[in-house]
Amino acid sequence: MKLLIQSDDYGMTRAVSQGIIHAIRNGVVRNTGLFANMPWAAEVVEWIRPYLDEIAFGIDLNASTGPSLLGYDKVPNLCHENGMFYTSRENRAKDTAENDFDHVDYDQVFAEFEAQVEKFIEIVGKKPDYVHGHAYGTKTTIRARKAIADKYGIKLTADYRKPAKGTWYIGKTIEEQLQNDPLGYITEDREGILGDELGYIITHCGYCDKELFDLSSFSTCRVKDLEAVTSEKMKQWIKDNNIELVSFNQL
Repeated sequence: MKLLIQSDDYGMTRAVSQGIIHAIRNGVVRNTGLFANMPWAAEVVEWIRPYLDEIAFGIDLNASTGPSLLGYDKVPNLCHENGMFYTSRENRAKDTAENDFDHVDYDQVFAEFEAQVEKFIEIVGKKPDYVHGHAYGTKTTIRARKAIADKYGIKLTADYRKPAKGTWYIGKTIEEQLQNDPLGYITEDREGILGDELGYIITHCGYCDKELFDLSSFSTCRVKDLEAVTSEKMKQWIKDNNIELVSFNQL
């Protein structure tokens, strides 16, 4: 079987980015997506540039972490007056029965997503290899992501995903996240992907820095994911099951 192993959130912080590079260089990750809206995006792109022939480098379209590229004047539906996106928690609080649990303005989120793709093209020098959605999502953000993928002629990761049967992300606190067991979840095939023609595993590898703790509740779980994808047990599981690691560029 062929297997896509992806690590989301490249560029969320510098430490997350360094962890993902380690997962590519010394592990089994073959796909990762850029947070093009972050102030250090251009810097971390240079770090990953030596590996771009080996992986698919996509974009994680984002409307809930860090700064908006367009800012409050243009997308007030998405961010605070200081330009920082509403967090996932803040966004979900705005989604009520009165708005069919979807407060997002389509034109604004499409414009923000398009700005992120254009920023990616500017700093990377090519179109993203795929489009993926980050964290918070509604019917409107999903529609906007698909429209972006169609406009630019880019693969949409949602077209390759099956409904998840479970998750190894069971911890909420910093301490609890360190008890997650991604290695066991994957190598024991609790998701039931073995035997499929194409499998798809999404991880969130990374190291931790202050910026990560400021931006995301997904923190220490990232070092557990990194440990899993670089482990000899994972590599042996791939070999034992005749798995071919692939990127979106090879599909």
